[in-house]
Amino acid sequence: MGIHPWNINSTTESEYKYLKKIASHPQIIAIGEAGLDKMISTDLSFQLEIFRLQIELAETLNKPLIIHSVRTSNEIIQLKKEFCPKSPWIIHGFRGKKELADQLTAQNIYLSFGERYQESAIKSIPLNRLLLETDESEKEILLIYKSVAQIHSLTTEQLVAQVQQNVSQLFFNR
Repeated sequence: MGIHPWNINSTTESEYKYLKKIASHPQIIAIGEAGLDKMISTDLSFQLEIFRLQIELAETLNKPLIIHSVRTSNEIIQLKKEFCPKSPWIIHGFRGKKELADQLTAQNIYLSFGERYQESAIKSIPLNRLLLETDESEKEILLIYKSVAQIHSLTTEQLVAQVQQNVSQLFFNR
């Protein structure tokens, strides 16, 4: 549960109070989707203010932070260095290039890929930092697993086992 940058508005501060009140519930396993988006009209400084609150909340509750990032990777990396979080960070819907994937995983950030991705980015990241999703797609998740498994020269079953291990480690074995 979190406050998506697309939903930041004049009522966000009261929404954050509500988020803070219920986020400790055990059924809430992560904070997010939170983050920054330079393609929306909401002022970036206000987005940063709300995102910083959610970073602090994720740290306080020791819950992973799921991040929406559009053209804000430098800011995300800067914040990661500033906060030095103990809780994991996950970039949701990553579509960037290999070089950016390398920069983010060097900061121990997980990357979640959907139907649209750069093959070179998928190849470059460590398997223990990889997640897969269908958030922006009607494609079956198994098809995404199959194509990513081929890229890594793995069987689909091997990749499923690795991603399941990543999910368990991130959300359930903390």
